[in-house]
Amino acid sequence: MKKTVICLLSCVIMCISGINVYAGDNDIEEQYQLIEENFEVNEEEVPNIIPYSQYLIDVQTTIAKISAGKVGIRAHVYCSSVVQDIKITFMLQKKSGSTWKTVATTTASASNVTDAARSVTASGVSSGTYRGKAIAMVTDKYGYSETLSSFSGSIQM
Repeated sequence: MKKTVICLLSCVIMCISGINVYAGDNDIEEQYQLIEENFEVNEEEVPNIIPYSQYLIDVQTTIAKISAGKVGIRAHVYCSSVVQDIKITFMLQKKSGSTWKTVATTTASASNVTDAARSVTASGVSSGTYRGKAIAMVTDKYGYSETLSSFSGSIQM
């Protein structure tokens, strides 16, 4: 009797282990494999390759509830080299339905730097969902300018 039960269990285990289950997207018509690989680009042969930006690397924006009715927005602008001017336009936006409405705007600036962190606050903020937006414009000594935008996450007031 023991041998029969053991034999039966062995057969069940072997049958179960032989079943492969696959869950995937069958809707995808084309699939590709990405492989990390180094390659050279000769810029003389490919004239359409241009950098995304010459100076701006990143703009990070955060929003924080400072106290009841008061929020702060902070933006940190990172550049690849010294620029003559960084101008940051701050916007406090309130969610209205499925859209965001700008309810406050101001600017801050810095000169002859590679990065700048600036903060602004708004008082008397009513209840609702808010986010911060920062638009950074950098200008070099020749007058060339670049612009990059960034959004914070949202907070509830």
